[in-house]
Amino acid sequence: MRPLALLLVLALLGAACADDGVSQSDEVASSSSAGVAPERTTTTTLRPPPPTDPPEREPATIGDLVIPCRPIEPAALPERPGLSPDAVTIGTGSDRGGIGTPGAGNGIIEMVEVLAELCNASGGIAGRDVRVVEYDAAAFEAAERVEEACEETVALVGHQFLQELETALTAAACGLPLFTGGTGLVPTTPFGLHGHLSALFVDPPAAATIVLIGPDTPLAQAERTLRRRAIESIGGLLVVAGELAYPIDRVPDWERIAGEARALGAGQVHLDGGCEQAVLPFVDVADRADWRPVVLATAAAYDPACLATPQPDRFLVEVPFLPFEDGAAAPATAAHAELLDRVAAPHTGAALLAASEFWRWAAQAEECLASVDPACAATARAAQIDWSGGGLHPPVSSDGTTEGCAVVMAIEDGEFVRRLPTEPGVYDCAPERSVLVPTDAPEATDDAG
Repeated sequence: MRPLALLLVLALLGAACADDGVSQSDEVASSSSAGVAPERTTTTTLRPPPPTDPPEREPATIGDLVIPCRPIEPAALPERPGLSPDAVTIGTGSDRGGIGTPGAGNGIIEMVEVLAELCNASGGIAGRDVRVVEYDAAAFEAAERVEEACEETVALVGHQFLQELETALTAAACGLPLFTGGTGLVPTTPFGLHGHLSALFVDPPAAATIVLIGPDTPLAQAERTLRRRAIESIGGLLVVAGELAYPIDRVPDWERIAGEARALGAGQVHLDGGCEQAVLPFVDVADRADWRPVVLATAAAYDPACLATPQPDRFLVEVPFLPFEDGAAAPATAAHAELLDRVAAPHTGAALLAASEFWRWAAQAEECLASVDPACAATARAAQIDWSGGGLHPPVSSDGTTEGCAVVMAIEDGEFVRRLPTEPGVYDCAPERSVLVPTDAPEATDDAG
């Protein structure tokens, strides 16, 4: 979970529970919408035991990260769920199986599986192979899936559940370490606002009036409130006309949501969510209504599926990592792209964020498997200063914050291209395109809802 996110949720829970722009018919999900828990899959690549005296070899690398997996004789370790004499089981997951969240988290399970295979080929963790269990929370079953993970795994690694608050509370109750995809890369305080201002520079006449649209979860609502405060602190350069929320436990009424955003005068829409989940249905409705706002999406929409958007010239996506399109200028990203290609998996932002968290877990896993201290994972994480996932993203400090840097991508000729900055391998870190949330910012209003 992002640093300070839990405190922010608790502080803003009242605002999150206020009218969020969802119509009365959307407020209560039908009991029939809760399906049976989806099947989970497990994968592993078992190796023969290492020789008694394995030959010395140069450690393998990926990007500028030395792969933290090595061949050693399995040692006796404390008994705990997910740990056996020959395997270490981790969990990962997303919400891509939800009725209202199709495709959410595309590429996560494939990336974690292929990295587990790479780790096993390099020697495994603590003399054991890494086994991966997928958990699909289907958008509103995060607590149930985390409870299962508590009984079956040593950690949740690279997962991206929309119900982040429920995930964190359930994991804390059972002592399950969380390595959440994207932790620290979309900082809340200071709050990066690169893409929002970049969109203004790309198309000033259409981008001054903004409507914020995102999931109806408490944390998402809290983040929209912070985003509004940040934008309002600029001093009139941008105007937030309102905030709208869509449900995650059923198919949203996108015609209503897009109609409300248009009625509010939005020239720019900040849309949180994946391609199949939010971007494509929203833009399709806008296109059929002959409405063409600039749509600025988050890293969840950095997905080949979004290339099918009917208004590609009006679409921007902000990512906190070096994109796949950088090629040799982003060696860590390129190395992970090659691994995804081996299993014909999509090149997505969710996959890159999951990769960073897998390596973060692997770097401290051997130490914490042998430790009886339940706080070992948190202590080891705090010691990982300037973590970049081997060069996948800007360094994240030990307290989870990072410098406000980003890359803004657009779509041209059916492909993602850099819009800001245009040079491969670099980030936009210009201070004039970053905004801090002022400590004395006024409370967010409920203009739209």
